[in-house]
Amino acid sequence: MAQESFDTNLLRMIAAQQWLSLALQASREFYGKSYTTLSVAEKAVLDQLVFGAMAANYQAITPAWLASQQAQAAVGFQVPASAPTGAQTTTPAAPDGRPKGAKR
Repeated sequence: MAQESFDTNLLRMIAAQQWLSLALQASREFYGKSYTTLSVAEKAVLDQLVFGAMAANYQAITPAWLASQQAQAAVGFQVPASAPTGAQTTTPAAPDGRPKGAKR
């Protein structure tokens, strides 16, 4: 697992609390009922709305912190940078430099 820090875990906790608060408040405002009683389609729409609000808030609050993060290392099997090509796919050239079979 990636390196854990108190700051990261604190931001995750704050984001989770804000997500729940926004979802509960938005479901009451838009549909007039609790989040848990919404249909699947209503929850999908509401989750997209909350996700957009959360992403905007998170990016506005933490730009310097996000810039200083290291890229995460890939886990699992890696694709080789250059795979062997196998057979030659180009037509060999004739002695005068033209491709074989080309007309003069």
